[in-house]
Amino acid sequence: MGWFAFALALAALLYFWWRVRQEWIAPCRELEQIVNDLNHERPPRTFLIGGSPGMRGIALALEKLALREGALRTRVQENEFGVQTIVGALADGLVVADGERRIRLMNDAFRQMFKIGPQAIDRSLLETVRDVGVERLLGEALRSGERRRTTLVLQRPTDTERHLEVVAEPIKEGPGAVILFRDITELRRTETMRRDFVANVSHELRTPLSILRGYLETLLENPKQPPAELLRIFEVMERHSNRLNLLVDDVLSLARLEGPGLELDLTSVRPALFLRGIMRDWEKKFAAKSLAVELDASDDLPPLQADEARLQEVIYNLLDNAVKYSPAGGKISVRASNDDRQVTFSVSDNGPGIPARDLPRIFERFYRADKARHRELGGTGLGLSIVKHIAHLHRGQVKAESEIGQGTTVRVSLPLAATQT
Repeated sequence: MGWFAFALALAALLYFWWRVRQEWIAPCRELEQIVNDLNHERPPRTFLIGGSPGMRGIALALEKLALREGALRTRVQENEFGVQTIVGALADGLVVADGERRIRLMNDAFRQMFKIGPQAIDRSLLETVRDVGVERLLGEALRSGERRRTTLVLQRPTDTERHLEVVAEPIKEGPGAVILFRDITELRRTETMRRDFVANVSHELRTPLSILRGYLETLLENPKQPPAELLRIFEVMERHSNRLNLLVDDVLSLARLEGPGLELDLTSVRPALFLRGIMRDWEKKFAAKSLAVELDASDDLPPLQADEARLQEVIYNLLDNAVKYSPAGGKISVRASNDDRQVTFSVSDNGPGIPARDLPRIFERFYRADKARHRELGGTGLGLSIVKHIAHLHRGQVKAESEIGQGTTVRVSLPLAATQT
C-alpha cells in the first residue's frame, strides 16, 4: 500500500512537472526568442505558441505591438523621406539647430557651401560655419523668438568670394531654429554692374553735355564771334554731339542684346563674301590713316547660320578699335578660318597692345585699359561688350590676345550650327 501511494505521488509530481513545462517553461523560451527577434529587428518565425491561454495571449499581444511598431516605422520613414526630399531639393542651404545651437539637420546645399561632410551633425553651428555673425544671429532669434536676418561674405582660399543672405526662423513648438543660407553673389554682382553702368553712362554723358552747354553759353553771351572761331566752335560741338549719338546708340544696342525675348534673324552667311563686303565699306577709313589691310578668308569656308546684321556689328566694332589704335601707316589683318565645329573671325592690329593685367577685363562695359588715350581717340567703351553679347547669343566665344608694343588680336568663334540662346 505504501509503495502504491508513493508511486501515485510520483506520477502526480511528474504530471505536474510536464504540465508546467508544456504550459509555462517551453512557452517562456518561445516568448524569449520572439522578444529577442523583435529587439534585433528580425521578424519572428511565428507568434503562435503553445502553453496556457495567458502565454498565448502574451504572444498575440506581442504580435499586435510588432504590427503597430511596423506601421509607425513605415509612417516615420515616409515622413522622413518626404522631409529629406523637400530639404534636399532646396537650392538654398538649410540647417536645423537645437536650443544648444547644435546642428540636427542639414541639406546638401549647406554642405557644399561650407565644404563639410555628414559628420557635422551634432556639432555646434559656430564650429561648422566659423562665423560669429551667424552665431549671433541664431542667438538673437532663440532669445527673441522672432525671425532674424543678416548677410555673410564667405571667403575660402580655393573659392571666389560669395555673398550669402542668412535668415534664422525660430521653431515655435520647441527650442531651436531653422537657418536658411541663400547665395546672393550673382544678385550682388548684378547690382554692382547696374550701379557702375549708371555711373559710367552719367560720366560719359556729362563731358560732351558740359562742352556743348559751355559753347552755347559762349554763343549766347557773344554771338558775334569771328568766322574762324565760329567754325571751330561748331566743329567741336558737332564732334561731341556725334559722341553723344554713338553713346546712345551703343547703350540702346546693349540693352536690346541683354533684354529678354531677343530673337536672332538667322540666315546663311558665307564668311569670305561677308568679309569682302565689309572691307569695301571701310576702304575710306583705312585710307585716311594709310593702313595696309590684309584679308584672309577662303571661298570654300562653310556657310554659317548667323544673324548677319548682328555679325556685321561684331566686325564693325572690332575694325573700329583696330583703326583707332593702329598707328598711321600700320597694318590690320582680318581672317576667317574653321574647324569641324566652328568658324572663327579674327581682327589684328599692330597698335600699342594691352597690358596683361587689363586683358581679362576689356569685354566689360566701359572698361578701358588706357583712359587717357581713350579720351583722345573717342569711343563709348561699349563696343567689345556688345561683341561679347552677340557672340554669346550665337552660342559662341570671344577672346583677346595682346602684347605691349606688338598689337592686339580679337577672335570671335561661332558654332556652325549656331542657334539662339
